[in-house]
Amino acid sequence: MNRADFGGLAKREPKSVAKMASRGLLAEPTHQHQGKPIWEKSVAMNWFRALHDHAVVVPGNELAFSELRDHGIYMCPATSNHLSLARPRLLVMYTPGGGGRVFEVTAVETVKQELPGTRATTPETVEITRARESEDQTTYPWTVFFLSEAGTIEMITPVIQQGRYLTIHDVQQAMESGKLLVPPLDNAFPVRQ
Repeated sequence: MNRADFGGLAKREPKSVAKMASRGLLAEPTHQHQGKPIWEKSVAMNWFRALHDHAVVVPGNELAFSELRDHGIYMCPATSNHLSLARPRLLVMYTPGGGGRVFEVTAVETVKQELPGTRATTPETVEITRARESEDQTTYPWTVFFLSEAGTIEMITPVIQQGRYLTIHDVQQAMESGKLLVPPLDNAFPVRQ
């Protein structure tokens, strides 16, 4: 698969998937053709079937907290920039007022997507997404993160309004210090050489 093939599958611009792969946030290309990355499809798809050593911080709102309370999940529409492609080991939910709750991601399921999750999609997960769609009066492909609470962070800056990637190390340090300064992607995940 070239960048365009992978981008079509992931519903992202070809340059975007190449950039994410160069930062370790998608499968590393298996080889190059005329200086452009190429992926074997099985390698690219297998990347989505495992959790990886990164974390994400997401905004928490009333709906997100109710789904967390009722189902132990965080749901993300696949139209969400890059977060729906993430398979992180940790998820930090930013809470209004500046703090955050930290969760271990135990599994990821996808609904209405060609990309796999870390496990097969269950009928229960499909029902949860249908309930959200009836409230929103629209349908989406979804990425659903199953969570287990791991701790808290007292202060997160800047305010989180959309999902952002972090290193596991940054989150672990923040759990100890109580403070998380969310770096720009370029600083958290520099391009691999």
